[in-house]
Amino acid sequence: MLTTMTNPGVRLDRLLLFHFLLIAAWVILAAPLLSQSRAIEPLILASLTITLSCVSTLVGLKLGHGFTKVAYSLLFASWMAVWAQQLFTL
Repeated sequence: MLTTMTNPGVRLDRLLLFHFLLIAAWVILAAPLLSQSRAIEPLILASLTITLSCVSTLVGLKLGHGFTKVAYSLLFASWMAVWAQQLFTL
């Protein structure tokens, strides 16, 4: 994959991983709202995760996304919300 980065301190693999983890957390949080049937739910979740991760990464590239404490805090808070949701739905 060839691309030029506007921010030389940001690596493409870290940007892709960050956006994938962030979108995956949000899709898991939204899963109860999207569930129609148990058979099709994994397909919808996987499709949403892949599509939204690609779009999010492209937007991050365009905006020159940098990794700050706010970005990492948002990622951490998203996964803590996933943990809390799974804990209280048992």
